[in-house]
Amino acid sequence: MNTSTYRWVALLAAASLAACGGGGSSEDLAGSEAAPDHPIAAYYEAGDVPAEASEPTGEMSEETARAMTVSSTTSSFTSDFEAPFAERAPGWQVNAWGSPWPYYKTARETSPTNVHSGTASQRFTVISRPSNGDAHLIRPFGFINGKTYRATLYLKASATTAVTVQMRRDAHPWETFASKTVTVGTSWQKVEIQGTYKWTNGGSLRLAVKELGVNLYVDDVTVEDVSTSPSSPTGGITLPASGGSATQVIQVASSGLEGTYSGTAPGWRVNYWGSVPARWSAARETRPEYVRSGSSSQMFYLIDPGTGAAHLTYPYAFARGKTYRATVYLRSDKTTPVQVFMRRDAHPWDPFASKTVTVTTSWQKVEITGTAVADIGGTLRIAPQEPGTRVWVDDMTLVEVESNPLAPFSTTATVPAHMFGMHVNKFGLHQRWPGLANGIFRLWNTGTYWRDLEPSNDAWNFTSGAGKRLDMLVDYVKRNDPSVEILMTLGQTPQWASKTPGVEGLIGMGASGAPANMEYWRDYVRTLARRYAGRIRYWELWNEPDYAPHYNGSIAEMVEMARIAREELKAVDPNNKLVSPGLTASQGMPWLNSFLAAGGGRYVDIIGFHWYFHTSPERLALSISNVRQMMANYGQEAKELWNTEGAPGCDSLVFNCSTYVPTAEEIRSTTARAMMIMWIKGVSNFNYYFWERTEPLAKLVESDYTTPTQAGLAYKEVASWMKGARVVDSYRLNDTIYVVRMNRGTENFVVLWSSSGKPTVNLPSTWGVSKIRTLLGSESSIPSSRQITIGLEPVLLKP
Repeated sequence: MNTSTYRWVALLAAASLAACGGGGSSEDLAGSEAAPDHPIAAYYEAGDVPAEASEPTGEMSEETARAMTVSSTTSSFTSDFEAPFAERAPGWQVNAWGSPWPYYKTARETSPTNVHSGTASQRFTVISRPSNGDAHLIRPFGFINGKTYRATLYLKASATTAVTVQMRRDAHPWETFASKTVTVGTSWQKVEIQGTYKWTNGGSLRLAVKELGVNLYVDDVTVEDVSTSPSSPTGGITLPASGGSATQVIQVASSGLEGTYSGTAPGWRVNYWGSVPARWSAARETRPEYVRSGSSSQMFYLIDPGTGAAHLTYPYAFARGKTYRATVYLRSDKTTPVQVFMRRDAHPWDPFASKTVTVTTSWQKVEITGTAVADIGGTLRIAPQEPGTRVWVDDMTLVEVESNPLAPFSTTATVPAHMFGMHVNKFGLHQRWPGLANGIFRLWNTGTYWRDLEPSNDAWNFTSGAGKRLDMLVDYVKRNDPSVEILMTLGQTPQWASKTPGVEGLIGMGASGAPANMEYWRDYVRTLARRYAGRIRYWELWNEPDYAPHYNGSIAEMVEMARIAREELKAVDPNNKLVSPGLTASQGMPWLNSFLAAGGGRYVDIIGFHWYFHTSPERLALSISNVRQMMANYGQEAKELWNTEGAPGCDSLVFNCSTYVPTAEEIRSTTARAMMIMWIKGVSNFNYYFWERTEPLAKLVESDYTTPTQAGLAYKEVASWMKGARVVDSYRLNDTIYVVRMNRGTENFVVLWSSSGKPTVNLPSTWGVSKIRTLLGSESSIPSSRQITIGLEPVLLKP
């Protein structure tokens, strides 16, 4: 590259490293380790400048995306790679990021065996990549909001490699709307993906090669708008009769902690923060007893956390929807707890895989698995929990696990009645019954908090006020349907009983505090358990304690409350069930990790979480899988997982919510799709919050509290499909078509929908279905051609 070009890249690279090291949240400031000093010139061929050298996250800015985007009036493009070019065909770019910069090569390929048609193809090779970056071959394109696009291309490689082909939005948060990972061999193969664009920014078609040093050849690429034409190939998309079960493991990073270094090993850094900074040290260790394999390991010493913490980190560019398994070996100079986790390094810095282990003076293997929730750079982190402890790290591997992402959690369990839960929060303005086939009601935000029921010590009153209201609510449920269960959410401490009486909680002064005396808590739980024996059998320990306005006590205090609650509830009725605190999606994972690590799991019968969702409820699958994996990390995998509070809402990252008006299809389908996804991934209770909502997307009943809305009718309909049935197989096709095969007794049926577009699909004859039923309850015969068109609204195919 010429001198002026090199200077431009070097300046941008310096800006990137500076951006990584400061100006961020106080929760995540860079540590003392500088990035390795690699000359930029060594990583690029002449004239080969990184597309986004100034973007340390690896994602292009909205302005850059617009500048690289073709005219929005273009409905398609074709690249046959026949026009003369040296490195990249006209319109094609390389998006590279990371530190040090990836080393890649691009060239025009003319060898006949590596050309699919014509005289040339595009060659792309990734030679090296950092742990926190990658290089993608991309073709920017002006995708239009609401249009459905199909990309078709031909690929071959010099050796077998996995290649991810995707179309995405090139602006924060860089959502992918069509993606497929294929195994490309030495023969040409056709790859096709399809999806609907939902944003107003530019986007790109992208190719990511997994194996280093392998030449990828690309030819005959077409991206076309299929919104006004049949959104499936001629003759329809043929659905496979069953989902795949094979699992492929691809190693994407490893570190033996070898090499010559004085502080942190190549690829590793220390992240520390705090208004009083944490103090730590890191060094290369060569003493044989502290090295698991090879000639060295990494020593990390947390001297003092200050007002923050210090973590040993290994950056990696995790991709949303991909499942990763990290393995690392640890030992210490004394028995100590250490948290190992993977997270995204952007707000809300949420871990997607986590486990706290007790590390001893012997080497032990630690393994965590989770699915990334965002296309944002992240890190594997080693976090000692106690100061004054030296931890040694060796032999880290990171693999990508590819399998059926929609495989059912259980193929034998049947959907219980308590899957369909409800909140009724305007009781008193009405005494109407929802009549939506609900099997359980959760009491929260009903004026029946602990502080309301016992306003002063032992001042219980069930003849008026909150006590009478709780009696009336229990009677309301049991009078309308004696078989319906009740979930009572405990907590919100009276000021007189609070450890922090002067702190304003969301529910009032002192409400967020732990009890000053645990005997107060014991008496509270015992009083309710005895009064409602046989009528309330499910008890939730607390509401959202990961949110300080609801709870400002410690994890240890919550574990003690769980122990006491279990004793009192089981003493009254052994059939009583204790649900762990319901946790929020953004902060709940680290709180749950700490609760389970502290032994809280042994006292609860059910794990609770809160998942709200938008008009793409399929995304719930990632978060649910990660919580399920965390439960398994602590031996809690056999327990039920409940979504004790949730509802649909507007996605502010996609829509202007002040003007957003959902379509009729979104209103009818969103919750139905969410309930299917929740059950498939292992959630066995969903308490809708709440029946009397007034927002168009979430409204289940009209203002007369009698007439169900179309969303309410759809809720009742999908409940009738699911209740008592089991999922025998579930999978998705082209990342957009969802197939759920179910069974109830002697009846086999299938639920289908598409998250984008309206594809025409061919039904397998082995399914033995002849009728199609909609969410509004209408039925018709399946055509003799066995071709149907599906959309956002799930349909039931039955014999």
